[in-house]
Amino acid sequence: MLQKIVEIIAVKPFEITCKFNTGEVRTIELKEWVREFKEANNGWTSKLAEPEYFKTVKLASYSTLAWDNEVDFDPEVLYNVSEPSVEYRTTQNPATE
Repeated sequence: MLQKIVEIIAVKPFEITCKFNTGEVRTIELKEWVREFKEANNGWTSKLAEPEYFKTVKLASYSTLAWDNEVDFDPEVLYNVSEPSVEYRTTQNPATE
C-alpha cells in the first residue's frame, strides 16, 4: 500500500504530526532536514528554516505536505522517517497499541 497523508493534526517548530491512510498518527521530525536546507541557502528550501513560514504547511491535493514556495516531500519518504505519535495517540493508531 502506498502511504499517503490524509490529515495534518499538529504543527510545531520543524515537527509535523499527521494521520496517514493506514490509520496511523505519526510525527515527522524535520529539524535536521531544515538545518540542511538553511545551510544550502538557496532561497527556495532554506525558507523552511523560518519557524513562521514552516507553520504554513498545507496538505496538498496529492496527499503530502507542501508549502507555498512549491516545496513538498514524497509521502512514502515522510512515512518512513516518521515515528508513531505518543502525544496524539488514538485507538485507531495500531502502531502505538
